[in-house]
Amino acid sequence: MTLSISSQAYCQQSQSKPRCPAQASITAAPQVNQQLASPIFGKLPAELRFIILSELFGERRVHLAFMPHPTRSDKVGNMRRWRHGLCEEPVSTPLRRLVSRPHFCLSSARHRVLDVAFMFTCRRALMESIPILYQSNCFFISNTGNKRLPVDDIRSLQAKMPKHWPLIKSLDIEWVCSYDRNHASMVPHLRGRESYEDFWDALAEMPSLTKLRIALIVPWYSCMDHHAPSPAEMQELYLGPMTRPRNLEVCEVLMHSSLAPFLGLQQIEWLRKQEPRCQYRISWIDEMPGQEPRGPAAAVLPHLLGMFGPRWAQNLSVPLPSSVRMVALSARSNDLDSETLPLVRTAIRSFSDKAVLDPNLPTPPSKLLANFPTMRSILRHKDEKEYFADIAPEDIRDALLTSFDPGVFDMELLRAKLYAIIDPHNPSRVQLPEARIVEGSYLGTQLALTQAYSRIEQTFASLFDVLGIEPTLPKYRTLEEQRELYQFSSYPKNPDGSIAQYPPHLKYIPDDERVSLLRIFNPIGLAETQILLKRLTPDEDGIHGRTKNWLFEKARALAFGGQPEKGITIQDVVDYNKYHRKIGTDIMGGGNIGMLDDWYSDRRFAEQQFTGTNPTTIALASPQWIAKFREAAKAGNYTKWITALDKADPSSLFIQDGSYFREAAGTGNPTADLHYKPPGSGENWAVGSVSLFQMHRDGKLHPVAICIDYKGSMANSVTIFNKRMTPSDSTRNEKEDWPWRYAKTCAQVTDWMRHELAVHLTLSHFVEEAIIVATNRTLPMDHPVYRILYPHWYKTLSLNAAARATLVPQVIADLVGLTPDQCYKFLHHAYDTYDFVGSYIPNDLARRGFPNTLDALNADIRYKNYPYAKDILAFWNTLRTYVHTVLSHFYPTDKAVAEDGCIQSWVAEIRTAASIPTFPEIGELTALVDAVTMCIHIASPFHTAVNYLQNFYHMFVAAKPPALCSRPPQTLDQLRNYTERDLVAALPINRQRMWLLAAQVPWLLSFRVEPERSLLNYAASEWRMCRDALRRHGEEANQQRDEALVRQRASERLYKELRELQKIVYRNSTAMDKGSVPYLVLDPGLTAVSILI
Repeated sequence: MTLSISSQAYCQQSQSKPRCPAQASITAAPQVNQQLASPIFGKLPAELRFIILSELFGERRVHLAFMPHPTRSDKVGNMRRWRHGLCEEPVSTPLRRLVSRPHFCLSSARHRVLDVAFMFTCRRALMESIPILYQSNCFFISNTGNKRLPVDDIRSLQAKMPKHWPLIKSLDIEWVCSYDRNHASMVPHLRGRESYEDFWDALAEMPSLTKLRIALIVPWYSCMDHHAPSPAEMQELYLGPMTRPRNLEVCEVLMHSSLAPFLGLQQIEWLRKQEPRCQYRISWIDEMPGQEPRGPAAAVLPHLLGMFGPRWAQNLSVPLPSSVRMVALSARSNDLDSETLPLVRTAIRSFSDKAVLDPNLPTPPSKLLANFPTMRSILRHKDEKEYFADIAPEDIRDALLTSFDPGVFDMELLRAKLYAIIDPHNPSRVQLPEARIVEGSYLGTQLALTQAYSRIEQTFASLFDVLGIEPTLPKYRTLEEQRELYQFSSYPKNPDGSIAQYPPHLKYIPDDERVSLLRIFNPIGLAETQILLKRLTPDEDGIHGRTKNWLFEKARALAFGGQPEKGITIQDVVDYNKYHRKIGTDIMGGGNIGMLDDWYSDRRFAEQQFTGTNPTTIALASPQWIAKFREAAKAGNYTKWITALDKADPSSLFIQDGSYFREAAGTGNPTADLHYKPPGSGENWAVGSVSLFQMHRDGKLHPVAICIDYKGSMANSVTIFNKRMTPSDSTRNEKEDWPWRYAKTCAQVTDWMRHELAVHLTLSHFVEEAIIVATNRTLPMDHPVYRILYPHWYKTLSLNAAARATLVPQVIADLVGLTPDQCYKFLHHAYDTYDFVGSYIPNDLARRGFPNTLDALNADIRYKNYPYAKDILAFWNTLRTYVHTVLSHFYPTDKAVAEDGCIQSWVAEIRTAASIPTFPEIGELTALVDAVTMCIHIASPFHTAVNYLQNFYHMFVAAKPPALCSRPPQTLDQLRNYTERDLVAALPINRQRMWLLAAQVPWLLSFRVEPERSLLNYAASEWRMCRDALRRHGEEANQQRDEALVRQRASERLYKELRELQKIVYRNSTAMDKGSVPYLVLDPGLTAVSILI
């Protein structure tokens, strides 16, 4: 564009001073001495230079215009291009006055341009001039005279000057929808809501934009498709996107008067609440002097008929803008020109046979109505190219297999004799299969495990259906029948005195005196589940295929060929993950953290503490831990970090503490190595890392140091400090800093174990199961607490039983560096140290050193990168409001709670039989509301947060392995000498069986929640059921009707708050630093109502 001139053009202007091209280029090496010798730079202070440059080409309004397409293509210089002109109106001109006048500043007679020749005299002049040029001027973009959308103009300018466009601070935009005589339609050719939202998204990508003035002279019907919008939809359509630019200080919007009925003062106040830092001013305009005359009725009437039908004038409940009234009057009086009249009559006839929607009948939602199939869409064929793009691959080897066909899989199990033989005369006698899969490919084994685990879950679902624990059709049982059916397993020891493997859970296997029930268990296939996954998984040497051969050749070249450069590298694994995987095994279509170029970086490592699979354990570092790391810095001679830790604000230091691992595993020796060799694989090593982070004032979390395996004291442990002192330090050598990358890998191993065994499995699945069993044993099925909790138990018990029988002993126990006994002790430790009340979200955040109110979290920029805290706290508040609304109907006083014997029995059962002594004593409504909210929280948002991101962060095993494959270094000097080869040896790169199982676990657990099992659907279902109940009860007042009315109002409020929470989750995610992995897992539309997987 002509806003700046090229160096070549400047040389042509300076022919009196010839110079070679190299000297003329501003990109040539700077001649610093000559620049300093110049009087401009050597004598004038920077403040005076700023004033002079501002007078030269600053503090103006610059009109940017896109030249229309030429009529002749052979004319020299006749091409599409941008150009600029100095606007004749001063910067202070009101927006209404600016857009209501014709713009002659680009006409040939009055065209003036900025004189920017000084900028190209030298590099220093350019560097000082650029900020003034782009930051002090106000740029004005208008679509007058062209048919382009504003978003197209903005994207075009972004591409034209990618480095300078982000510097712009002030922008004026005129978006006028006028009539195009040639095409008989409105221009620009709007694509409805899509183009409008794209426009605001483009503005949101301008980080420096603080002042925006925009004239949206677009009638409301030109953005709508086939239906009349409600005021709420208009607010969402027009005002919602305005909040996307996050740095605006002033936003003045001039809108068409047809929008005034929809966007009144109440909606504008809503806008100001969404973004209080910005001053919003909205005004209205109807007609614009100098605008092209509006088109004939034929251009607008199809919009109206498409939206309202033939009787729209009688049924429309909102005021019509003047232009629409003109069309209506013209159509009725037949006062139309001879060209337009036939078009109007044809349009009216085409709609005259359509039925008008009866206001007494249900009206489909506007979004659904807009997508209703039409005769044209039903009879339409896809384009051949579009259709053929979706047909099966040409080569069967490329066929997308996400699961084996069930019939084919059954036949293969029978052929391989992987089935049990049951004695027909005595079903209690079962001969388990002795065969197993010895060889198989990586992909084939992966698909077989997926199919097998699905069968195992179905087996337990069938079993629990037959037993009546999770029946397909609900059955009402008395409390005595419930107690008989729901019994706790023994804990902490079994009846024979041995240590129980798992925390208290449902005892579904019958006692010896009830052997008759084995006639149910064995035909269902319970016995096979104990060994099926192991039988299907070959040993390490049994996995074959091209990937295995590739790894073998890499290893052979390294070991025997004397070619270390051909050995396996981390980059090989990264490339394989990006380009050679056959299927995308996750809810993100194959996306995982390994697809990011900087997956190994400090930034991604720190991000995962706040937005990864386990954002629940990072806590403020205690003074004791700070002192220990200061001691380690002295021992390791990290002088810069000694000074930095002395100066650091203690409230900025956070920690991930895995120092308790040996205690939890029951080793009895704080310095003992944690390792285990599972059958058919190599040695696995576990570590209890402790990681120290510093949160900077801008919200960036930065890793400071890592104790790779805490062994009772820092003196007995290896602690390494980061070479990068701050997040802004150079990342040039980060990729090759192998000792530090190894330390981060150790920290990830620790977090994998803590997350999978403690946070996810124990504190979510097992704690919730204990509550389910205790509730069924103490509360009648018609008790209000039972009724409010029951929907959040769907399929949880059968899924937990399947995990205990197969996933933990057959998969997870083989992946970690703990023996099976140590693994089970680790589960016990997590369960026994669980603080139920301390885990209430406000209490948990405060305990970990974070603000525990939404106002405090949102007010402090330091927490902008911790959306989990904001989302989960908002979720807690929403659920608690719902629970309080429902329970306060049944318990109007605290005395009513204290006198409810069932509640007191429930509390006693959880504290004793369920072994959760931290469950609160409940004698008042507040305590009951909090406890019930916590029960729902564990099953729904908490489990969703720690479960559904596993595949993204865990599937690329190199980024977060479950164990180390080599012994950790024993000294700091040993660690400092680590190279890439040492990191490769520590990862399961050469263990395909281990890699497969480590990648398979998150795949099995990360399927996207079906919409009908989300919390939003729960709220909508509850509202619908209560509404129908109210209709059945009529107007007669009774207890059931009162309860239904309370539940209906509570569920309606819950739905509205969950829907608003969807927006909050999105905004919290977009408020993070640019380039962060989006954090949308707690969107209520994606949040499971119960532990479903």
